[in-house]
Amino acid sequence: MAVPRFGVGIDIESISRFKKAGAGNSFLNKIFTGAELDYCLSCAAPAQHLAARFAGKEAIVKALSALNRKGAGYKDIEITNDENGVPSARVLKPGFDDIEIKLSLSHGRQEAIAFVIVIETG
Repeated sequence: MAVPRFGVGIDIESISRFKKAGAGNSFLNKIFTGAELDYCLSCAAPAQHLAARFAGKEAIVKALSALNRKGAGYKDIEITNDENGVPSARVLKPGFDDIEIKLSLSHGRQEAIAFVIVIETG
Protein backbone atom coordinates (compact mmCIF):
# COMPACT_ATOMS: atom_id res chain seq x y z
CA MET A 1 0.00 0.00 0.00
CA ALA A 2 1.44 3.32 -1.08
CA VAL A 3 1.86 6.05 1.49
CA PRO A 4 -0.30 9.02 0.50
CA ARG A 5 1.48 12.26 -0.30
CA PHE A 6 0.22 15.51 1.14
CA GLY A 7 0.78 19.23 0.80
CA VAL A 8 0.13 21.96 3.33
CA GLY A 9 -0.86 25.57 2.70
CA ILE A 10 -1.74 28.58 4.80
CA ASP A 11 -2.76 32.12 3.90
CA ILE A 12 -3.94 35.29 5.62
CA GLU A 13 -5.86 38.08 3.90
CA SER A 14 -6.96 41.59 4.86
CA ILE A 15 -10.75 41.85 5.03
CA SER A 16 -10.61 45.52 4.02
CA ARG A 17 -9.49 44.40 0.56
CA PHE A 18 -12.99 42.98 0.02
CA LYS A 19 -15.15 45.63 1.74
CA LYS A 20 -15.97 47.62 -1.39
CA ALA A 21 -16.43 44.58 -3.60
CA GLY A 22 -20.01 43.81 -4.56
CA ALA A 23 -22.00 41.81 -7.06
CA GLY A 24 -20.82 42.36 -10.63
CA ASN A 25 -17.28 43.24 -9.51
CA SER A 26 -14.85 41.94 -12.15
CA PHE A 27 -12.21 41.04 -9.52
CA LEU A 28 -14.72 38.85 -7.66
CA ASN A 29 -15.97 37.24 -10.86
CA LYS A 30 -12.42 36.21 -11.82
CA ILE A 31 -11.84 34.50 -8.47
CA PHE A 32 -15.11 33.09 -7.17
CA THR A 33 -17.69 30.67 -8.57
CA GLY A 34 -21.33 31.71 -8.75
CA ALA A 35 -22.19 29.52 -5.75
CA GLU A 36 -19.44 31.14 -3.68
CA LEU A 37 -20.58 34.65 -4.59
CA ASP A 38 -24.22 33.80 -3.87
CA TYR A 39 -23.27 32.54 -0.40
CA CYS A 40 -20.83 35.33 0.55
CA LEU A 41 -22.96 38.21 -0.75
CA SER A 42 -25.99 36.87 1.14
CA CYS A 43 -24.15 37.06 4.48
CA ALA A 44 -24.46 40.01 6.86
CA ALA A 45 -20.69 40.68 6.52
CA PRO A 46 -19.76 39.58 2.96
CA ALA A 47 -16.20 40.90 3.11
CA GLN A 48 -15.24 38.51 5.92
CA HIS A 49 -16.54 35.51 3.99
CA LEU A 50 -14.95 36.62 0.71
CA ALA A 51 -11.59 37.16 2.40
CA ALA A 52 -11.76 33.76 4.13
CA ARG A 53 -12.59 31.97 0.88
CA PHE A 54 -9.85 33.82 -0.99
CA ALA A 55 -7.38 32.82 1.75
CA GLY A 56 -8.63 29.25 1.35
CA LYS A 57 -8.06 29.29 -2.39
CA GLU A 58 -4.55 30.72 -1.92
CA ALA A 59 -3.74 28.05 0.69
CA ILE A 60 -5.04 25.30 -1.62
CA VAL A 61 -2.88 26.56 -4.51
CA LYS A 62 0.15 26.53 -2.19
CA ALA A 63 -0.62 22.99 -0.99
CA LEU A 64 -1.11 21.78 -4.57
CA SER A 65 2.21 23.40 -5.56
CA ALA A 66 3.94 21.48 -2.75
CA LEU A 67 2.71 18.32 -4.52
CA ASN A 68 3.87 19.69 -7.89
CA ARG A 69 0.20 19.83 -8.97
CA LYS A 70 -0.12 23.01 -10.97
CA GLY A 71 -2.79 24.33 -13.30
CA ALA A 72 -5.74 24.91 -10.97
CA GLY A 73 -6.74 28.56 -10.92
CA TYR A 74 -8.83 30.33 -8.30
CA LYS A 75 -12.09 29.80 -10.14
CA ASP A 76 -11.25 26.10 -10.57
CA ILE A 77 -11.42 25.78 -6.77
CA GLU A 78 -14.79 25.94 -5.05
CA ILE A 79 -15.29 26.30 -1.30
CA THR A 80 -18.73 25.52 0.08
CA ASN A 81 -20.27 24.93 3.50
CA ASP A 82 -22.25 21.90 4.61
CA GLU A 83 -25.54 22.15 6.52
CA ASN A 84 -23.58 22.68 9.76
CA GLY A 85 -21.48 25.51 8.30
CA VAL A 86 -18.33 23.37 7.98
CA PRO A 87 -16.31 24.42 4.92
CA SER A 88 -15.18 21.96 2.28
CA ALA A 89 -13.37 22.43 -1.00
CA ARG A 90 -12.96 20.73 -4.31
CA VAL A 91 -11.06 21.35 -7.50
CA LEU A 92 -13.50 21.55 -10.41
CA LYS A 93 -10.83 21.18 -13.11
CA PRO A 94 -10.32 17.71 -14.64
CA GLY A 95 -7.24 15.84 -13.44
CA PHE A 96 -7.67 16.69 -9.77
CA ASP A 97 -10.17 13.99 -8.82
CA ASP A 98 -7.49 12.05 -6.92
CA ILE A 99 -7.08 14.63 -4.16
CA GLU A 100 -8.86 15.23 -0.88
CA ILE A 101 -8.85 18.71 0.65
CA LYS A 102 -9.16 19.42 4.37
CA LEU A 103 -9.43 23.08 5.29
CA SER A 104 -10.13 25.40 8.14
CA LEU A 105 -11.25 29.01 7.64
CA SER A 106 -11.44 31.71 10.28
CA HIS A 107 -11.73 35.47 10.46
CA GLY A 108 -11.54 38.29 12.95
CA ARG A 109 -12.43 41.92 12.39
CA GLN A 110 -9.50 42.75 10.13
CA GLU A 111 -8.06 39.52 8.78
CA ALA A 112 -9.13 36.12 7.52
CA ILE A 113 -6.97 33.01 7.59
CA ALA A 114 -7.05 29.57 6.03
CA PHE A 115 -5.14 26.38 6.73
CA VAL A 116 -5.24 23.52 4.22
CA ILE A 117 -4.02 19.95 3.87
CA VAL A 118 -4.27 18.37 0.42
CA ILE A 119 -3.94 14.60 0.27
CA GLU A 120 -3.28 12.66 -2.94
CA THR A 121 -5.55 9.63 -2.75
CA GLY A 122 -4.59 7.98 -6.04
